[in-house]
Amino acid sequence: MEEEDVRELVHGKENSVEAKLELTVDEVVEGYVGSFGFSQLLHVLLVSFAWIFDSQNTLITIFTSNKRQTGPVSGLAAGTWEWIGGNTTSTIAEWGLVCDRKFLAALPASLFFVGSILGCAFYGRLADACFGRKKTLLLAFILTFTTTFITSLSPNVWIYALLRFANGFARSGIGICCLVL
Repeated sequence: MEEEDVRELVHGKENSVEAKLELTVDEVVEGYVGSFGFSQLLHVLLVSFAWIFDSQNTLITIFTSNKRQTGPVSGLAAGTWEWIGGNTTSTIAEWGLVCDRKFLAALPASLFFVGSILGCAFYGRLADACFGRKKTLLLAFILTFTTTFITSLSPNVWIYALLRFANGFARSGIGICCLVL
């Protein structure tokens, strides 16, 4: 072979190597996962449904701890005032979380987020070491549903706060797994 032929051959190989190293993210994903189809659409819809369920549990505190109601002024005797809309319009009204019991109104929401933090560590380890993301998501979904239902039956603020902690712990698995899936 002549020297020019060798140079063209080497130069051609360099160009093909450079071309192979310049892959886009889309090309890599399509090469390993495949193009977007029905199974990916179903996957996205199911994961989105789980996020909706999770967000409902996170935002429920806004509605159950409605502090915008007109409540009593501290110092009034019990029975000399009443809630607008009755005492069943929120957990604040139902359990009398006003005046000297006002600090108890924030307890369920605080424990919910403490449970979420602790649950993230638990579910992250569970998904990585034992079950995988899909089985862990299913477990978190079932536990979240169960704790949400039981929370609605709470007879007092202490049981409610404990169940909100359990609910926060259970729902954190949904966020951890959906983020990866």
